[in-house]
Formats: sequence, C-alpha cells, structure tokens
Amino acid sequence: MSKLSVLLTGAGGYIAQQLLPVFRERYDLRLVDLTRERDGAALEGVETADLLRDDPETLVPLFSGVDVVVHTGYHRPTGTDPQSLYDGERLNIDMMQRVYGLALEQGVRRVVAASTNQAAKWYEQPYFAGLRDRVDSEDYPRPDSFYGWAKAAYESLGFLYACGSLGRKLEVVQLRIVAPREIDAGEFVDLPRHRYVRDLAGYISDRDLQQLFYKSVETPEIEDEYGVPFHIFYGVSNNARTFWSITNARKVIGYRPVDDSEVRFAADIAKLLNG
Repeated sequence: MSKLSVLLTGAGGYIAQQLLPVFRERYDLRLVDLTRERDGAALEGVETADLLRDDPETLVPLFSGVDVVVHTGYHRPTGTDPQSLYDGERLNIDMMQRVYGLALEQGVRRVVAASTNQAAKWYEQPYFAGLRDRVDSEDYPRPDSFYGWAKAAYESLGFLYACGSLGRKLEVVQLRIVAPREIDAGEFVDLPRHRYVRDLAGYISDRDLQQLFYKSVETPEIEDEYGVPFHIFYGVSNNARTFWSITNARKVIGYRPVDDSEVRFAADIAKLLNG
C-alpha cells in the first residue's frame, strides 16, 4: 500500500518536532516552514515558504497532489498589549484561511490543524470553583485570550469548509492540545496547587500526541451524524485527573491514549500535593 502524502506546515516548530519521528516513517512527507533551521541546527528536508505572505500561485505546488495537510504553523505576535495581540492573532486566522483555501482548490482530502484548549479555556474557572466537572468539544467556545479566540476562529472557519457550502466537503479535524510537555513540579512550588493539578489533567505524552495526530490523519471515514466531516478532539492522555473529554476521539478515530500523568509523575504528586 502506498503511503499517504502529507504536507506538514510549521515543520520546525515544537509540535511538529514531536510528530516528525513517527510521520517520517508513516508518510510521504512534504515539510514547510519559514526557515530551514531550528535552534541553529539544520532541518532535514524542509522547504521554505511563507504561507501568510507568499503569492498563492507559488504555494500551489506544495498543496498539489497532497492527501492531507497537517497545519502546525504559527505566527507569534510581537507585542503584548491587546491591540498587538489581536493584530498578531488575526494574521494566524488569515494563514489558516489560506491553508483551507489552497487545500480545497488543490483537491486535498483533509486538513488536520493544531488548535488548543484555550479556545474554551474560560471553562477552567467554573471547574476549579467546583461548578463544572467536564468540558467537551460540543460546548460553546469560551476563550479568555486573543490566542484562544484565534483558535476558536480556526474551528468555525473549518466547519464552513467541511459542510460543503463552498463546493465539495473538505474534511477538517481540529486538535485542542492542552499540555504537550513533561511537567516539572518544581515550577509550581510557589503557585496555587490548582495550577499544578490543571497541567496534570491536561498532560499529553509524546506518544499519545503522535497517536492522536496520525489517527486523525488516517481514519478513513469521519463524517458526523449529519454527514459533515468535521471534528474537534481534545489532546490529553488517559489521565486520572481529567477535565477535557476525549469520548468523541475514542469513538470517531479510535484514539487510545496509553499514558497517565498520575502514574508518570507519581513521585512529584506525592511530594507536592500530599506533602
């Protein structure tokens, strides 16, 4: 069986670097980023392109003949004031629109995009107040930052492309990644304990993150009950302390996370939470 052709954007970024070991084995890869270097080291096989500013015609060859686009590209805002944050994140929405548009035009079957729990992060407030036990992808987006707002915009824009109102249905999966990193308890010693618990609940290991992405890429049929090939999945491991629901990811793509922060960080939890 021939390998799927996958275009990975933002190939030098943090999430892409976690995916590449598995992606290189499973797919016929095209890699694109603004630069061929990361932390001073050369990035193997990366083509340079600016998905935001390059002429669309120069980007067509990247998307032509591709089965799936995995979009992890990100433009980091340069300022910290509200207007700068808004302007910077608005550029990310424009870049996402370009990815969707080129994918639709060039016959790409599916776009899998790195979103974030911050598209609905406000729900953490009632959770830690004991007023809510769980949030899932069907809950109304409630971002509390411009970063989260932009990701929520990615998602609703993706539904527009998936529902068929622009012609054919472009399959779209948005992955709301929570805490894709090892958790250093030492960073939480002087912070309220719920900050540590939050990261334990949202932890996703490298191998679970890789599984979530490759199953989002490879699952053949992802239409929902209305015939729309669109889903939002939360990116967390099989954590005992959980807030973000992965029920739909288990059902639709067969996501079976194997790691649990309660086990992975048991010694740290005993020290920091239990004294």
